[in-house]
Amino acid sequence: MVAASHSESRRTRRGRTFEALVENPHYRRFYMGHGVSLVGTWMQAAAVNWIVYDLTRSAMWLGVVEAANLLPGLAVGLFAGALADRTNPRSTVLTTQLIQLALAITLATLFTTGVIQLWHLVALLALARVGNTFEMPARQVFLYELVGRRHLGNAIALNVGLFNASRVLGPALAGVCLFWFGQNSPFILNALSFLAAIAAVLSIPRRHSPHVRSGQGPSDVLGGFAYLRKDRRVAALFGLMAFFGVAGMGYNAMLSAYARDSIGTEEIGYSVLLACGGLGAVAGALIVARVGGRFRREDMIVGGLALFALALAGAGILPGIFGTRSPSWWPMTVAMLCLLGTGFGAITFSSSIQTMVQLDVPDQLRGRVAGVWMVVFSGSVPLGALLTGRLSQWFGVEPVLVASGLLCGTLAIILGSSRILDRLGRHAIESEPISAAISSD
Repeated sequence: MVAASHSESRRTRRGRTFEALVENPHYRRFYMGHGVSLVGTWMQAAAVNWIVYDLTRSAMWLGVVEAANLLPGLAVGLFAGALADRTNPRSTVLTTQLIQLALAITLATLFTTGVIQLWHLVALLALARVGNTFEMPARQVFLYELVGRRHLGNAIALNVGLFNASRVLGPALAGVCLFWFGQNSPFILNALSFLAAIAAVLSIPRRHSPHVRSGQGPSDVLGGFAYLRKDRRVAALFGLMAFFGVAGMGYNAMLSAYARDSIGTEEIGYSVLLACGGLGAVAGALIVARVGGRFRREDMIVGGLALFALALAGAGILPGIFGTRSPSWWPMTVAMLCLLGTGFGAITFSSSIQTMVQLDVPDQLRGRVAGVWMVVFSGSVPLGALLTGRLSQWFGVEPVLVASGLLCGTLAIILGSSRILDRLGRHAIESEPISAAISSD
């Protein structure tokens, strides 16, 4: 009897972690196809960073490429959000996937024929980001249609876990492909991976979207900002993500320089470090999926940010310390552990914020608020990458990692001691009905 009850308890916990997948077959197909595409995307991203640093030996150029890969979302994010609220999300997702497939084929062809230049890479990455920016708000609306409000928080956490699981497999495959098959192979595989995502969307029947609006004009495009003016808690969450993008996420663009110059490793070691960050993120996302309904998300935001800050500062300090006093493999081991911590903390922080935003936003504004999210993300992360790249050129990668960790740790202390998210949460509950006011814009 006791063994049976323990077995049943384990099945219940697994079911709670993956409930959105178990109970929604259309979402399950979309999840699998999107996962294959994400592996290809991360494989290409890892290859791009390694090739750019190999060609330029410049941390600043890593920041430039990262900015080119994200900044276009700043220009079109609001229009993408408004479009997501006025069109069928399945059609938008499918169209943008086809566009990104064409761009991936172009990039793979340029590498295969040996005519690729740095400006080709920057331009194609920028165009791909435009396509991704239009897809992301539509995907958020599509996700809500597939799983409904009941499973939305679980599905968001599972999507974040999928995104970061691909960060494990994609860079690992990139390292193998670069080492054994040449620079063009990750780009060819990325192009092929889009076919899985397209097939998954085609397998899901098209249906009427009750949220679609016919409104036009500036008030429609700016509806997400209008909502943020009225909901101070959601506005504060967006502010936290903007700070995190500038002060914290720039480290991602520096990992190839960190691997080669600070740790002294080559392609395979670089892929391992990227994979460790992904493994930590997967663990964080699965824990958020399992316990998100039982722990206060405000506390998870603070805890995730604090862990990220500690691990990032450790990545800047500890490998150098252990490298002078310990066997040669210790710096790599310590760096791997630190990146596990950064991945875990970053995803606990960001997925908790994203879930709170999604649950607060009214259905008819979901796309436009997601468009504002893209603007915030597309502005803050490239700025952080450019700033981190420039500072790393001047002071070195390790001091900049430590400084980033200290900034994020300071914010975590302020949030934890002031409990400002709790006070803003009470305000949001009292200020009803926000959605009705926005709908009248």
